[in-house]
Amino acid sequence: TGGRYLHDVYAKDGLLYMGYWRDGLVVLDIGSGIRGGSPTHPQLVSQLRFNYLDLYGPGWLAGAHSVFRYKNYVFLGDEVFPGQFNIMARDRITVQGIVHVIDVSDIEHPRQVADYAVPEAGAHNMWVDSDILYMGYYNGGGRVLDVSGELRGNLYRQGREIARLWTGDPKGWRPNLPFAWGAQPQNGLIYFNDLNSGIWITRLAPPKTQN
Repeated sequence: TGGRYLHDVYAKDGLLYMGYWRDGLVVLDIGSGIRGGSPTHPQLVSQLRFNYLDLYGPGWLAGAHSVFRYKNYVFLGDEVFPGQFNIMARDRITVQGIVHVIDVSDIEHPRQVADYAVPEAGAHNMWVDSDILYMGYYNGGGRVLDVSGELRGNLYRQGREIARLWTGDPKGWRPNLPFAWGAQPQNGLIYFNDLNSGIWITRLAPPKTQN
């Protein structure tokens, strides 16, 4: 609840993107030439903070967690837990958390332009490849999202979801309750891991064509 908490990092093209919990997104020059930084002497390039109290209300542990740079966007996922919970109990844990879509075409002045928010669930780890975002969305299971083109507004309401995977299982630690942690595409398969039910190895079916 106090101090600074670095949760996730992503390095690309001499820049280090950091999900820095209540300090939001922090970008460092580690060799890009923008601020003369290096791996041994990183230099601050920019930062984007959020008001987590306004976003989620009182009583929640909330901050910037997962971070992924793709094209001119940074996808920054919030992790939001109740102020008190028992991770070992078999009861459902209510979570929140959206994905902020941040335009970093002007890296020194990042700005949020869109978001992806599953109403009944909370964001966790993600991966983006070939204009598709794959992620574990805790009690929303696995999610697959079209992130092609210009991203603006509420991506969930725009119908950009390609697929959903319900990772709840009757034999899971919490029976029939998903708690998806992350996603990794590889060689035509998608690997989702769930804290309650283990690993799910899936294939994304081709879209149906209309006659």
